[in-house]
Amino acid sequence: MSEIDELTDWIANPPINRGTVPYVLILNLEEFTRSKEGMEFLKAFADRLEELFAGRGCRLYRLSLASLVMTVSDQEVLVSGILSDTKMQLLRMIGRQLPDYFGAVDVNRITQIIDLRRERQRALETVRRLAEQAASVDQVSHMMDMLLLEHIVRIEAAHKQWGDARFADLFLRSQQIALYEEGKPLRPVMSEFFASMSALRQHLLVGVDMRHNKNVFNQMTVTLDRIILKAIDAIKRPEQRASLNINIESVFSSDFEAFERKSLNSLRRFNFEFRIGDIMANFTEFLAARDLIQGRGGTVAIDGLLPPLINVIDLTQLNPNMVKVFWQPGLGPELLRRRSHLDRLRQSGIVLAMARVDDEEGYACGQELGFGMFQGFHIDKLLSTPAPIPLSEYRGVG
Repeated sequence: MSEIDELTDWIANPPINRGTVPYVLILNLEEFTRSKEGMEFLKAFADRLEELFAGRGCRLYRLSLASLVMTVSDQEVLVSGILSDTKMQLLRMIGRQLPDYFGAVDVNRITQIIDLRRERQRALETVRRLAEQAASVDQVSHMMDMLLLEHIVRIEAAHKQWGDARFADLFLRSQQIALYEEGKPLRPVMSEFFASMSALRQHLLVGVDMRHNKNVFNQMTVTLDRIILKAIDAIKRPEQRASLNINIESVFSSDFEAFERKSLNSLRRFNFEFRIGDIMANFTEFLAARDLIQGRGGTVAIDGLLPPLINVIDLTQLNPNMVKVFWQPGLGPELLRRRSHLDRLRQSGIVLAMARVDDEEGYACGQELGFGMFQGFHIDKLLSTPAPIPLSEYRGVG
């Protein structure tokens, strides 16, 4: 029996013993395959995982260098420790071996744990898909060039050559954000507009690893902010409410001033999302940006929240109109433990929005906790709209 057959058989027929529960931990580490250093890192990381979890009821399956699956059979109270230990080890090794990647990789997104008591079929489908990808893709062909300042110049030149409408058509995408009211069908209330990383890689930045050089990547997002502010009218209907995820520094740019003038100094049809990391790094500037936007009739959202941050940061003191929490499969118990904090946010008048809702579990959990807005693949299906590009291709938000 091959390793993949053995793994799928274990998932389909997991050991159910008294006092233990079966899980699979899945790591999709493809973004590390784009450089020689990344490939060396992947092998060392897998070796370290095998060493770390030997004797803990776990077995690691290497579907490829970038796709790892670990079977777990342990006491339920210890399973979350295995997941957190894995993330900690990943962060430690990134910091030591690939410092350019530190802070640019969403560790929570590339690791997921699936409870086989409830989601056996999803686990099987995920593992089979990864195995098929591993069999058909030459890992070495994924090696990519580092993002450089010259690539930003290339983006600017393309925008100048093609103009707002053509650039928007090629590289800007949108996804609807829907309002949930008990007893009523979901209703789309705004669309988030963003630059498609996939489209940029396909047409302008072929063979470029956009995440490897964190400082240049941040400069690239500022450039894209400027272009989106200019090009938004080419794809947004005049009456449509739009949500834009931008850097705080972009609010103080001449392009934002021009955007305001074009909007007749009224931002009432716009919501601006700021990532929590950007806010913490530029707090004074965020307060000024928030006041400017809200003073012009626009709304402000805090984006990129994960459950552990909800009760660490006093979000009410930031006075946003909305907070966006990222959903991930299996996060339900963590969010439920923070119900009182979420209740306080909602009672203070802040709208709770859940992003990356790609399954029914996230939608149901959000409803139970009083979330008023939802965004994600599952929401696209419920709204019967064509699904956009995968959110993994987008630089920041939900």
